Amino acid sequence: MANYSDIRGYRVKYLSSDPTLSTANEGQVWYNSTSGTLKSLVQIKAWSSGGNLNTGRRALAGAGTSNTSGLAFGGINDPTISSATEEYNGYSWANSGNLGTARRNLAGAGTQTAGLAFGGLNPISTPLSATEAYDGATWTAGGALGTARGSLSGTGTQTAGLAFGGSSPPPLSNLTEEYNGTAWTSGGTLNTARSVLAGAGTQTAGLAFGGYSGTPVYSADTEEYNGSSWTTVNNMNTGRRYLGGCGSTQTAALAFGGGPPNSAATEQYDGTNWVTGPNMGTARYAFGSAGTLTSALAFGGELPPFTAATEEYNSNIQAISKDVWASGGTVSNTSRNRSSFGGTQTAGTLAGGYVGANNQTKATEEYNGTSWAAGGDLIAQGNPPGGTYSAMATGTQTAGLFGGGTSQGTTLDYYFNTTMEYDGSTWSSPTTFPSTGRQLGGMFGTQTAAVLAGGYRTSTYYTNVDKYNGTAWTTGTGIPTATGSATTSGTETAGLFSGGYVAPSVIPVGSTYTYDGSTWTTASPMSVPRSGLGGSNAGTQTASVVFSGYNGPTASEVNNTESYDGSVWSSSANMATTNSSFRQGSGTAAAALSGGGTPSAVEEFTGGSSVITASTLTTS
Repeated sequence: MANYSDIRGYRVKYLSSDPTLSTANEGQVWYNSTSGTLKSLVQIKAWSSGGNLNTGRRALAGAGTSNTSGLAFGGINDPTISSATEEYNGYSWANSGNLGTARRNLAGAGTQTAGLAFGGLNPISTPLSATEAYDGATWTAGGALGTARGSLSGTGTQTAGLAFGGSSPPPLSNLTEEYNGTAWTSGGTLNTARSVLAGAGTQTAGLAFGGYSGTPVYSADTEEYNGSSWTTVNNMNTGRRYLGGCGSTQTAALAFGGGPPNSAATEQYDGTNWVTGPNMGTARYAFGSAGTLTSALAFGGELPPFTAATEEYNSNIQAISKDVWASGGTVSNTSRNRSSFGGTQTAGTLAGGYVGANNQTKATEEYNGTSWAAGGDLIAQGNPPGGTYSAMATGTQTAGLFGGGTSQGTTLDYYFNTTMEYDGSTWSSPTTFPSTGRQLGGMFGTQTAAVLAGGYRTSTYYTNVDKYNGTAWTTGTGIPTATGSATTSGTETAGLFSGGYVAPSVIPVGSTYTYDGSTWTTASPMSVPRSGLGGSNAGTQTASVVFSGYNGPTASEVNNTESYDGSVWSSSANMATTNSSFRQGSGTAAAALSGGGTPSAVEEFTGGSSVITASTLTTS
């Protein structure tokens, strides 16, 4: 009987600890003498759900180099043939510039910012020769295909594209054309003429697989292209048409889905053989695809009916977890918006808030990661004395700081320049900060080293900055632009101020400023301008998240999230619900908490991480 040494040519290593786990060590087997286990490092392969397309459709095309940078264009959502273009960031799709020519059953190539669309059908059965190039925002007409056709496949780049197969219709086509960024020229012919096939690779090392070839209906044929001619190689395990395919090279391709009938099968090509992989979550056909062997994307397609669903494929040595929102514990006991938040995801504090006309609460509630419990009431303010809303807060559940805000009296609004400290059960008597009373400013730092910046009062936005040392307030350097309804995070000497309304308009902005304790610096803006947003006020200047908010003059509510790394903002997971933008938040970039709003909702955010794992084969 053969042993491991005979098969692999190596003896099993005897180690006191696991080696560095990376793709370079995939397949390695070793015995861990400390844990008494025999281990092997294996690759993890799986499909998972992604964000839905904004426009569900089938017979569309795709481009892109990973499952975080996809491009979808064209298709049909019966009976309308589509020109829609959408970009995927790993979490959600965003609409972009339309194709110049609406079409279905087209082909695509290139990247998210340098895409290529060619061929297709419009109306239903009229073949097109039109080619368009995408620059990340708009499509521009390029050179026409030599032979108009639909249901073809493509691969390569915007300036070195490859088109092959299809129908004109009929008959089935075996034609290949090569694109140089300006014009198409004839290439070698496929050995098997076919349509609705898939492709991968480059212009000089391409791969064609699957499709419809007449007999049999579902083709398993695979061919490799060397820049001048096609060679037939080993068949796929499952013949199918209307499938998805991707791969940056001829020897590392992925085939998935197809039909009808619907297939969820996935296969991986290594340059010689096709190997079965994990099934897709939803069997489908006539969908768009993009990516590589290790990072693929499937979107839209036919179930039936047509769908907007997206799936992401990962094949990695790491177990990958993404940013995600999940429902938190029971909603707070007092339904409210415009409340103030402090603390962390598992020790948060929610204080004050607006519960109706001339009705604001003094209630404080504490969150333990599971449920809310009553804390000490805020000290009453205003005339008549009562609660406070739209105030600013920072600090922790046992060392919190609450300041500013407003209350509605019987005839006018009161704006406070008072602050209170919280010890986990009781709020201290108010002290005052030097500048004018206001609401909807930003506060960051700790109970003994805090900054209060910006704010709003009776149609006036402020640049004022006040600094607190735990005993007294002093005046600091104002923010560059008068802003209210922003969000903040960080410390007194490394703060972050983002979004909000600016004077004199009421249109939200994405402006971001950093603070070093004395001066403000303009940083990269958020992708989605908004006001009334929540954020990780316990985050840092270089690791923060913001979420929810209003993003337009008509006060449209949004549920998207953005993460800041100290340099740029990037899109993250959408919140589960969209409700009043006055849901505030606390926590860190890796573990944030959102609560309040109308209707009241609690959600918890967990930042994605990658954990390398090895499989235990046996224990001695």
